[in-house]
Amino acid sequence: MRTDSNLAKQQDFIAAIYCRLSRDDGTESESNSIITQRQILRRYAKEQGFLVYDEYVDDGYSGTTFDRPDFKRMMRDIEDGKVNAILTKDLSRLGRNNAIVAHYTEIYFPENNVRFIAVNDSIDTFKDDNEIMPFKSVINEFYARDISKKTRSAFEIKAQNGEFTGSLPPYGYKKDLKDKHKLIPDDITADIEKRIFALAVQGYNPYKIAQVLKNEKIPKPRVYAAYQEGKNGTDGIFKYPYQWCESSIVKMIQNRAYLGHMVSHKKVTKSYKLKKRVNISKEDWIEVKNTHEPLVDEETFELAQKVIKIKKREDKNGIPDGEIHAGDRQEQ
Repeated sequence: MRTDSNLAKQQDFIAAIYCRLSRDDGTESESNSIITQRQILRRYAKEQGFLVYDEYVDDGYSGTTFDRPDFKRMMRDIEDGKVNAILTKDLSRLGRNNAIVAHYTEIYFPENNVRFIAVNDSIDTFKDDNEIMPFKSVINEFYARDISKKTRSAFEIKAQNGEFTGSLPPYGYKKDLKDKHKLIPDDITADIEKRIFALAVQGYNPYKIAQVLKNEKIPKPRVYAAYQEGKNGTDGIFKYPYQWCESSIVKMIQNRAYLGHMVSHKKVTKSYKLKKRVNISKEDWIEVKNTHEPLVDEETFELAQKVIKIKKREDKNGIPDGEIHAGDRQEQ
């Protein structure tokens, strides 16, 4: 039974409740849900007589990185002297990167006089019997590595099956409500995308195409996507809603998705710890043909490729020199 003196000692600790959840957790996601973590930690804090300063939640953030908004906020509160104890459900909630977990538990927390408790793992840095902590940390990291491999393999299989796995579909398309892995033409933007190709075939360079779209006040792709998500003018991207970028036009014209082909596996993460995506060589891309309705035919697509490679100067009237007109197409 806890004595009054022990209760007073426990109440000297001002605790932060920290919860985290991401796809790293795989099949454990239900038992690690934010609601479950909160319940466990609130009950523990009450039973132990801790004063809780605040709750910090990073939902959807990988344990392999510590670049998480509420984790950083918790660190600031530690440095400001507002918190001197951290409660997590288990060690993996703190993180799944063994080297960084060791830095915090063995160096940062002790230097800042912070008590760290992982309730379900029976880890408490206020006590001496924490020999199991380094082993659990290594296991947590291997688990994250294994989940990363399985996730990458699953995405590659979907790509080989011609399924769309991106977050945003190419401009001109939308996800089929019946199958989110399938693309269908967007009723609003499909015709705009077709016109972009038509302008390229007419000899308009990417800059000129961007100017045409801007002058006609057609929202650029990011703005249109934001509208579809229900966002309004509070976001910075709405400052110049019609300012189309030349590079975006080039990428569109080069995108073989408009031929009805699914091209995937263009980028990969460096490792399960480094989430930054890097480009991979074109020969390693995965392309599956005829997966959805095309917006342009092969002839239009190939001619557009030739046109965007030609650098044109504009005359004093802003018209590109050496335009390819409709009558010229038949001679090429």
